[in-house]
Amino acid sequence: METEANKRTVRRVFEEAFTQGNLDVVDACLAPDAVDRHPFAEDEPDFRAHLKGTIRMLRAALPDLETTVEDLVAEGDRVAARIHLTGTHTGGPLFGAEATGGRVAVEQFHIVQCDDQARGIRHWAYVGLDQLQRQIAATPGR
Repeated sequence: METEANKRTVRRVFEEAFTQGNLDVVDACLAPDAVDRHPFAEDEPDFRAHLKGTIRMLRAALPDLETTVEDLVAEGDRVAARIHLTGTHTGGPLFGAEATGGRVAVEQFHIVQCDDQARGIRHWAYVGLDQLQRQIAATPGR
């Protein structure tokens, strides 16, 4: 049953925090000392604060941001997720680019290790940042 609780935790972060903008979910779903092993975040001392900042930035730039959980697979204390992120760049800047009006769609892969309370304690990811930047740069009119 532990694996189902861990899967619910990961799903909540994407559906409630990213898509719905409920940042309290980040604190509920990640342990205070959680660590992000993503290369762009390894130097961040507070993963929860960093993740909230990332969500705020994405939701400001992509007001219709949606993350769809395509696959969740759990074994032991780890959950693997395949996520489809979509949105329209009509809000604020995104990685230095002013709003382009273009649609973006990125496939992401995440592995989350959970503690015995089904809270995330470690995170590894391929988030498709290169795909996202290419799509923004390729928007007509830029």
